Amino acid sequence: MKGWMFLAGVLLAGCSSSYPYVITNDNCYCERYLYRYPHGAISIEVEAKYAVNDRISSSISLTFHNASRDTLDLRQAFIKGTSRNVRYAANDRFLPLPFVLVPPGGSYSITLEGTEPEVHPNPWHRIAGEQVVLELKGLLLGGKLFDSIIITMIPRNPHFS
Repeated sequence: MKGWMFLAGVLLAGCSSSYPYVITNDNCYCERYLYRYPHGAISIEVEAKYAVNDRISSSISLTFHNASRDTLDLRQAFIKGTSRNVRYAANDRFLPLPFVLVPPGGSYSITLEGTEPEVHPNPWHRIAGEQVVLELKGLLLGGKLFDSIIITMIPRNPHFS
């Protein structure tokens, strides 16, 4: 019986909670942010969270909504996430979005996940002062190229709440 209790204790100790990133665009301090492209036909919902164990793991969810009469084209779109303190494998590099067309009235969701490759004795030190900047480029609507979209996030640190 003691062996099972020890195993349960080890398993529970390895679990971590997730904490939200707060998006700071447009004077917002929001855990869920809705970016509206000028003229309001296209919007992008953004939500992100992170977990801290012996390293930091993050998850960023994007949902593209197309309320226009044209097709939203992600086939030439790229996303770049730049972290100030965490060295993700794809940090500060543009990566292609999936080869997707979002029809009028449609939506498309994607979740990006990353884990820091290095183990740290106290990874919470990396959260202090952390900032992640997302940049989306190459979105097309009816053949017209969007300007780059920049979304800035900071982690909500439970040690300072």
